[in-house]
Amino acid sequence: MSDQYAKLEKLIEFPSIIGFRVIVDASVANALLEVLNVVDTIEPDSIKDRNPEPRVSSKGNYVSYTVAVKVRNIDNLKAIYTKVGSLGCVKHII
Repeated sequence: MSDQYAKLEKLIEFPSIIGFRVIVDASVANALLEVLNVVDTIEPDSIKDRNPEPRVSSKGNYVSYTVAVKVRNIDNLKAIYTKVGSLGCVKHII
């Protein structure tokens, strides 16, 4: 486990609800669905709002969503960042 995740593990008491800010390409119609499907494979039935409010960038190229997820442990937190971040439609996950 990397040092940054070791620090997070000390700071966060699990299970915990984490808000992931996901920035996706606005031209991908099903980007949010792709993100939610990946999160569901890691933390089944843990997404608090399946219809988060979209925030469109000023030029309209990107859309961001805050996805609240009940994360059960540090390994699942790391998996969410890694797997969602590797989706082609995702530009950033914070």
